[in-house]
Amino acid sequence: MPRHPTAARRAPDWLLPVGAVVLVGAGVLLLVSWAQEIRGRDGVVLLTGAEPFVGHWDLRVGMGTVVAAGVVAVVAAFGPRLATTLRWGALLAAAGGTALAFTVALGAATSWAGLTDPVRSRHEYLPVVPDAAADPAGFVAAFTAQVGDYPIHVRGHPPGFVVLLAGMDRVGLGGAGWAAALMIVAGTSAVVAVAVTLRRLGGDAGETTARRALPAVVLAPAALWVATTADAFFAGVLAWGVAALAVASTTSRAWVRWVAAVGAGVLLGACPFLSYGLLHMGVLALVVPWATRRWTPTLVAGAVVVLTVLAWGAAGFWLWDGLAATHGEWGDGSGTGRPYLYFLVADVVLLGVLVGPAGTGGLTRVARLDRTSRALVLVAVASALLGALSGFERGEVERIWLPLACWVAPAAAALVDAPRRVAGWRWWIAAQGLATLVIGVVVRSPW
Repeated sequence: MPRHPTAARRAPDWLLPVGAVVLVGAGVLLLVSWAQEIRGRDGVVLLTGAEPFVGHWDLRVGMGTVVAAGVVAVVAAFGPRLATTLRWGALLAAAGGTALAFTVALGAATSWAGLTDPVRSRHEYLPVVPDAAADPAGFVAAFTAQVGDYPIHVRGHPPGFVVLLAGMDRVGLGGAGWAAALMIVAGTSAVVAVAVTLRRLGGDAGETTARRALPAVVLAPAALWVATTADAFFAGVLAWGVAALAVASTTSRAWVRWVAAVGAGVLLGACPFLSYGLLHMGVLALVVPWATRRWTPTLVAGAVVVLTVLAWGAAGFWLWDGLAATHGEWGDGSGTGRPYLYFLVADVVLLGVLVGPAGTGGLTRVARLDRTSRALVLVAVASALLGALSGFERGEVERIWLPLACWVAPAAAALVDAPRRVAGWRWWIAAQGLATLVIGVVVRSPW
């Protein structure tokens, strides 16, 4: 008589998350091979030789690498326990400090110059700062008309970041060192801002998500591009703008509500004048009123955003004119020569690389997250997909996706079933850090 099984055999719990990580790894290898096949074809413009990454294949190990490896070991060994036992304020301080140390170690892998050399590039913002500092009003008023005369990254962005650097220069904080410090500190602080938002919007469940996610978020490969790129600063501004709105929408104190709402408007209003990409990424802010059902703080912040747009327009820079001018420069340059399908796949795969094995694996279990954390993760993913599908963001997303990666990486919390599963969670944290170290050792990035 044939046997009839009484229950279907369940697949191992780790199979789907590990499968997703393998898929991202296979995607990277596919893109490497694909780039070799199409390189040199008429009309095809790729990046710098290490596709899908921007940079070059170059084996590099230094003292910074050793320090970063030590950080990985400490976080993997003690992170799960500290994340669940430290008081909330102490945990945020520890996470922010660890993220800063890890990022600086990675950026200074072989020398301290690794932190400032990217900022000194002729393609970056600093070459324009002296003229902008001499006449900020004239720079803003003439920006759209003269956009073709500026370095590549200035051409591809609104004038806000140059104006900020010019202001710093005028008060004695000019130069590559101060600019790099601004980018790195703001970029690493996004880790804290995201955790604050998760707790504010999700209550106890959101705090649990944040606590479980923090060790993996700190070690995510995105840290490799926080030191040093302006998009790290953009990530910090957007993250703190959303966090301020979350505070305004959940506090019971009226004066805090108004101050936080106005602060959120200032930060979110600055975003479109730092990067045009933040226009679609800013949809993250709408998760706040959706989650809290309180629209007044969002309306206040929105009014400040509108006033910011009008103020820039009065100064001579209208956002839509700048966007049109930049799109024209992109079309006349190498943008349209980048194969759409190749970079569509590359952009999606590199988002998985940025959030690391834990973030990628966690996306397969995103339904396990609390309601608001799940919404933030999914909106961030959707925003990245929108940018990839638009065809306007073709490649270079290691930096472009930084303002989104910090919101996707908390999906890693979905891999933690219960405190008793600490051993398995340590393996995921170790994999997260190891992936970051490997990429940092084999890819030399211009940022």
